[in-house]
Amino acid sequence: MKTSLKTLTLASLLLATSFLGLAPAHAATFKPSAYYNDCGTPTFFPKTITQFCADAGAGVINIKWSTWGATSAKGVGTYYINGCDPTCAGGKVSKTNVSVLLSGLTSTHGKKYLMHVTVTPLAGKKFSWPAKMKPVPTSVKWTTDFWRG
Repeated sequence: MKTSLKTLTLASLLLATSFLGLAPAHAATFKPSAYYNDCGTPTFFPKTITQFCADAGAGVINIKWSTWGATSAKGVGTYYINGCDPTCAGGKVSKTNVSVLLSGLTSTHGKKYLMHVTVTPLAGKKFSWPAKMKPVPTSVKWTTDFWRG
């Protein structure tokens, strides 16, 4: 198998930059149009978001974003909530596949943030909900207002 000099040079450069920990030039200049505040951490395209920062008893995991713009972001993931029955440490966690919408653009702390979260079960489904927490909602909404108060 013949390897051209160009291919060998390119492979060597890629290998060298990976050892040196250098990122591609475009990565350093990327700035998202909006962030999400997950319990005080500015992030974009988070794989998880937490509804209750104090105990992380509810939130969305395994998020796959289909869009992320200046005024909203949409994705799908799994909503979880701890029913705390018989205790929060030993409680059963209910999970539901959901769509996630981030909205409510707000400028604060030198960045733009999508502050409102709306979580809705996927089409034709209902939330799997802890038995002692009634009624079962059709959607779950919260505002990440970690800085306010």
